[in-house]
Order: sequence, then structure tokens, then C-alpha cells
Amino acid sequence: MSIGNIGLVLLSCLFHSYWNVLTQTSGNSQYFSALKGMWILALAVTFQGLFDFHFFHPVILFWGVVSGILHGLYIYCLSRAYHTQDISYVYPIARSAPVFVPALAFVLLGERLTLSTLAAIFLIVLAIYILHFEGHLVQGFRNLFDAVIHKDLRWAFLTLGMVVCYSLVDKRGMDAFLQLYPDRFFANGIIFFFLESLVGFTFYNIYLWMVSPHREILQLWRAEWGRGFLAGAATLGSYGTICIVLQFEPVSAVVSLRQVSVLMVVYWGCWKLGEPFGQQRLWAGALTVAGVGMMALNPL
Repeated sequence: MSIGNIGLVLLSCLFHSYWNVLTQTSGNSQYFSALKGMWILALAVTFQGLFDFHFFHPVILFWGVVSGILHGLYIYCLSRAYHTQDISYVYPIARSAPVFVPALAFVLLGERLTLSTLAAIFLIVLAIYILHFEGHLVQGFRNLFDAVIHKDLRWAFLTLGMVVCYSLVDKRGMDAFLQLYPDRFFANGIIFFFLESLVGFTFYNIYLWMVSPHREILQLWRAEWGRGFLAGAATLGSYGTICIVLQFEPVSAVVSLRQVSVLMVVYWGCWKLGEPFGQQRLWAGALTVAGVGMMALNPL
């Protein structure tokens, strides 16, 4: 990956970890996700004056709608996961997509990676699991197996499935967007993000208002409207940036590098809760830096 694209992905990680923290610490993560979606739709109206939102090719519309449905399911699964378990359990499982995306990208997208890039992906994934397992990998993988059949963690694994699916779909969508409009790659990423958000959050809000007490939803929205705006803006910064990068880089490398956000969330937890960093966190940080460095030194 190019240095510039690595920098954009790392910036995306910062935004991504921030909105996840805001969602998990909300009074109700499901209601908060809907509030965040409403702010994103409001931002889309604001940005309409800057980008050509009325110029959609049928291929772009198709991938955008599919992505929106998958993102809507992702937000639902993620908010349910945060409602049942702590972020330190949910987030590493939900961000395990690099384990599966390279193989599926090879089969479905014809994507090929160099050995050095595959090694970089392995180092980053290993770093995430060291964080999750507190350095005890053998016992940790046993815990992971137990988590598969653990009722309270099923939403975390469903979230993981949605991440894998929408990552592959978004890569196809952004490849098509760049092929059709090669001179507006920045606008391509922002427009595609708003398109999938329009679909995803519309479906999610309709479902939520059908099954949840309206008074409780409005009560939380009034109390956390400011946090909701920050989360919406951070989501735009996070995934809008990723959509830009996906036009130029393999989805396997991008999805792997995005997992640096797990490290950011864990270190935020240490700072917030005053927990010691510990040897496993230092090892995880070192492996992550090594993985990022390998990607930078071996551009595809």
C-alpha cells in the first residue's frame, strides 16, 4: 500500500474507534445507532451542495443498495452485541474479518496478494488476538471456540459476518465507481458512503421504531443528540475515507490495516479505566507497527 493510503486508513481507524466508544457507552446502543444514522442522513443533505448526488449509474445503485442492506444488518448486530457484552469482548471478534476476507477476495474478486502483504496481515491479526487473549494464545483459542457457542456472543459473530460481506461488496462497488468516474475518486467515496447509509439507516430506523417504545427512543435522542452528531461525523470520516482507499488498494490489505482501530480501542480503555498496559499490549503494539511497516515497504 502507498504511504498516503496507509495514512488515510489509520485516520479512518481513529474515527472508527471513536464512534464505537460513543456507541458502546451510550445509554442504549440500539437507539443511539439510529440517532447516529439520522445525523448521517442530515450530513448527506448538507453535502449535497458539494457533490453530484443525482448522477447515479445503475451498477452503482445496485452495489450501494446491497451494501446499505448489509450495513443496516451490521449496525443492528453490533448494537445488539454491545447491549449484551462489553466492548473488549465484542470488538476483537467483530473486527476479525482479515482472517476470512483474503480467501474470499481471491475466490470472488480474483484478488492476489504478495507473500509480504499476507505476512503483514498475519502479524496484525495475531496482534489483535494477543490483545483479546491476554497473551495466552492456546487458552485464548479455546476461549474463542467456547465463544462460538456462547449465546451472549452470537451477535458479535453475526457482526463479523456482516463486516466480511459488506467489505467484499463495497470493493466491487468502488471498483465500478472508479471505472465509471476515474476523475472524481474523492467524491466517489463520499457519495457511495451516503448511498449505503441512506439505505442501511432507513431500514434500521424503520425496524427500530416498529419494535421499540417511541418515548424511550426520543428520550435518549434528546439526552444524547450531541454525542450522536459526533458519532455520525466520525462514521463519515471513518467509512467515507475507506471507500476512497478501496478504489486503489486490495480489500484484504485495507480490511487488515483497519484492525489497528482495535489497538486504539484497547489503549483507550487502558487510559479511561487506568488499567496497566501489560506485556501483551506492548507485544500487540509492536506486531501492529511491524505489520503496518511491511505494508508500507512492499506496495502492491
